Amino acid sequence: MIVLRNVWKTRGGREVLRDVSFHIAPLESVGIIGLNGAGKTTLLDTITGMLKPDGGFIRINGQERVLGNTGLCRDLVYISGARPQLWEELKVRASFAHCVEMYRVDRRIAESRLAGLVQAFLIGPFLERTPGSLSLGERMRCELAYAFLAAPPIILLDEVTLGLDVSIRDRVLRYLEEYKRQSRSTLLYTSNRLSEVEGLCGRVLMMDAGSIIFDGSVRDMLERVSPLGRMEARVSPAIPDFEDLPLERYCVDGEQITLTYDKRKLDTAQLLRYLMARCEIKDVRLSEPDLEEAVRIIYGGGQGWKQ
Repeated sequence: MIVLRNVWKTRGGREVLRDVSFHIAPLESVGIIGLNGAGKTTLLDTITGMLKPDGGFIRINGQERVLGNTGLCRDLVYISGARPQLWEELKVRASFAHCVEMYRVDRRIAESRLAGLVQAFLIGPFLERTPGSLSLGERMRCELAYAFLAAPPIILLDEVTLGLDVSIRDRVLRYLEEYKRQSRSTLLYTSNRLSEVEGLCGRVLMMDAGSIIFDGSVRDMLERVSPLGRMEARVSPAIPDFEDLPLERYCVDGEQITLTYDKRKLDTAQLLRYLMARCEIKDVRLSEPDLEEAVRIIYGGGQGWKQ
């Protein structure tokens, strides 16, 4: 459990965190999004004790101090390009051995877990090399393996797909999705690739200038930004009667129909069931904003968004 209350932090005369408050339950997956400089990494640094807040308090599993608290340190791992976990002077395999010892992972469990991570992240050729000899992407794959080798109750990942090529990034994301499905740990995840956040996290914290401007599900964000849905379908043998439905508008052109509806009044699944009960659907296409579009609307001050 992670609790922040009225946390603020100033660096270089500028407020980098402003009155930040939220609660994260055990096993929850939370994405932290925002423009560069919004405060995402600073927030994670502060949660993990890398930075000390100037005000407010942070509690993790009921305890307020992370650094120096060995038991609490074993309850979390923080992976960030700016905060490497691997030891520079040691080979990667030796850093993994240190991880196993520090987090008190059973040796047999660690061996099995590492074998799976080597296969998942394709890091076998890097185990006998030092981090300094690896590229950014190669190193980040090893850093990720370090996190999931430890597999503590809380995992914080900051822009961990930077430097990964497309095929490796897909492997990493599949691993993270499976890890999330098994609900092994609480996950905090930052990325500028919003599709990653949308796929991994059930909840989103959106930051701007050090403040949380949205806290909720991706679905809630999309509905607040754009509550209208649009469905285009080709149907036969006849066009059904839409007068009983709370549609915003509809258009009929031969077999082609275009329906615009308020998702707060009419669920997409309900509309599909209505059509399927009255006609044959030959083709259907739904047009709804994704998370990336929603963020553009919010930062652009688009219609329909209110903090």
